[in-house]
Amino acid sequence: MLAEAGAHWSDTIIWKKDRFTLGRADYQRAYEPIWCGDRDQGDVWEIARPSESEAHPTQKPLALVERAINNSSRPGDVVLDLFVGSGTTLIAAERTARICFGMEIDPHYCSVAIARLEAFAGAVATRIIPPAEA
Repeated sequence: MLAEAGAHWSDTIIWKKDRFTLGRADYQRAYEPIWCGDRDQGDVWEIARPSESEAHPTQKPLALVERAINNSSRPGDVVLDLFVGSGTTLIAAERTARICFGMEIDPHYCSVAIARLEAFAGAVATRIIPPAEA
């Protein structure tokens, strides 16, 4: 799929978290992998997590997403986030002049992401695909 889009995977970046996210596992990861196609940078990024968010339990730092977007695209390029969650990638794309397409399976988090983007952009979001029939 990456090759068909003219892209390639070249590295795994490690985001070292400054604190754990509580979960059900016996061991909690202090990092998250980021797969990308950049070069000329280190592969461990230390960026503080946002304060606890009521919007989403694993909300990513805006600085982390902006760095990844700036490293791997140019203004006007398209960014795809298949797990939008709280919408951080949508906001980062807006701040860096990228076009962002996002998907989220949980209707609650779709609403959270839309509300965050609308609050940031000062505009009303437009649905481009109708909701599934119930």
